Amino acid sequence: MKLKNYHYFEIKGLNQERLFNKLSQNFQIFEINRIQKNRSTFKVKYFDGAKVKKILLADGYEILTHKKAGFFNHVAIFATSYGLIAGLGISVLLYAIQSPYIQKIEVWGVDNSAEIAEYVEKNLPSKNKNKIDVSTVEHMINNNFENISFVSGAVVGQSLVINVKNEIIPPEMESEFEPIVAQYDGVVTDITLIQGTLKVQVGDIIQKGQILVEGYVINSEGEKFNIQPKATIYMDIWVEGEATHFDEQIITYRTGNKVEHVSVTLFGQEFYTNGVECKYDQYESEQTEQNLSQNNLLPFKIIKTTYYELASETIISSFEEKKDEVIKQARENCLQKLQGYEIIKNENYTIIQASGCTTVKYVITANLLVCEGENENLYEQT
Repeated sequence: MKLKNYHYFEIKGLNQERLFNKLSQNFQIFEINRIQKNRSTFKVKYFDGAKVKKILLADGYEILTHKKAGFFNHVAIFATSYGLIAGLGISVLLYAIQSPYIQKIEVWGVDNSAEIAEYVEKNLPSKNKNKIDVSTVEHMINNNFENISFVSGAVVGQSLVINVKNEIIPPEMESEFEPIVAQYDGVVTDITLIQGTLKVQVGDIIQKGQILVEGYVINSEGEKFNIQPKATIYMDIWVEGEATHFDEQIITYRTGNKVEHVSVTLFGQEFYTNGVECKYDQYESEQTEQNLSQNNLLPFKIIKTTYYELASETIISSFEEKKDEVIKQARENCLQKLQGYEIIKNENYTIIQASGCTTVKYVITANLLVCEGENENLYEQT
């Protein structure tokens, strides 16, 4: 019998006689062809295809080929394709209608950008791009916000983009200066004071956050003057890293199997979908979104979700077998807390054993430049 509308399947798996007996109780199966012992091809009626596919996947059969044919399939493709084309056409039309207008105001360069954007939106006489005078907007911002040295605006597409720069006050004009503060625990090994008041000396044990140089000087008459603190200071610091080995560990990995689900949404509501449901017991998913239109009036989106099958495996190993690897990992974790410019003076580690696990604690002693010539810490501890 030659079908005009059908689903064609090529499957792989065992016990196919049982499968065909099961399917034949509810569906009409045509043109069964056994290619190999565990591979077959067959056809079912068009409207039975989705149900048969669901049963095949649920019973663990691998679908090597799945095709649709016939008038109904062409109608479905037509409805889907031309539906999307119609949607895109409407989107283009709406975009053409609202394209002469500003849809978004963006302010860059300052912390209070949201406040400035809100002010501009409220006081903009018109959102028609042809009626916006950018120089007037720039004057509005300059006249209504303090400590601004530069404003520049431009209409880009459907956005009004405004660049704003805060006024920079030279250090010599400020009345107070922040002290130089230690960013590490350690021991001071060398100090060259340039200006300011020194609060530590070589050999002092320092805690993170402790003041090293104050931003003032006191003259011979006892008068206090604020000044930018500057000094070159070296310290010995200690950083610690650790790694733990478990005698029994469960690892999870991707098997290589995956399924994909694609949907098209409008205003967050799904109106078209293509793909199969995820049947994996363990899986992780990745999702991507893509806008079909560039306006907010008809926000078509394509959402693609990929499900990756996961499997778990228990690994059993002793610490002695992995000792060198664990020590190396502990050292790497320690080095990540350094910046690469330090001089390493000493390294050591300790091994701590507990029930079912062993921890290696690694300690590095290093000498580094913590500040140079001005109030700027060159490194930050991670």
